[in-house]
Amino acid sequence: MWYPVSVEERIYGFPPVAGKDPKVLIIGSMPSVRSLEKQQYYGHPRNHFWEIVFRILGRPLPEEYPARIEALKSSGIALWDAISHCRRDGSLDQAIEEEVFNDIDGFIRRYPGLRLVVFNGRKAEQAFRSGIRQRNAEGIERSCRFLRLPSTSPIPTRTHRNLNDKLEDWMVIAEYLDGEEK
Repeated sequence: MWYPVSVEERIYGFPPVAGKDPKVLIIGSMPSVRSLEKQQYYGHPRNHFWEIVFRILGRPLPEEYPARIEALKSSGIALWDAISHCRRDGSLDQAIEEEVFNDIDGFIRRYPGLRLVVFNGRKAEQAFRSGIRQRNAEGIERSCRFLRLPSTSPIPTRTHRNLNDKLEDWMVIAEYLDGEEK
């Protein structure tokens, strides 16, 4: 399957991943070109997402994507993107245009056991908040804790140079999976 990499065509994200009673929702912005080609969340091999999550879970990282998804669901982690579809040239968040937002607030209401919503980087948080404003769903943020974490993108920042720098911040998720919210 081929996906566009120019702003001439719209690109569409993936449906949410959720087990029966998720405790944590991880929100990204929009799948990269490589993720869209592979039809997998965080499909670029250099993205730190899967390694971080499986270190948090204390499990070996499965090679196969379906096993990764099942492990997330059985561990109480849900996954979705703030943006449903958009136009974008390449994979960078800065290139996103004409975004249409997913109904994340509706998702949160459907799963009252959610205790933590994590934004995988700044763009994911900005897009979520834009979608909330667009739907006038302001009260949703009282239902659980919301936290922006450093992006799992392999691109270094001033404060997060590598996977281990990010992992330290991302470990907060383990507290919510164990039921020990802080």
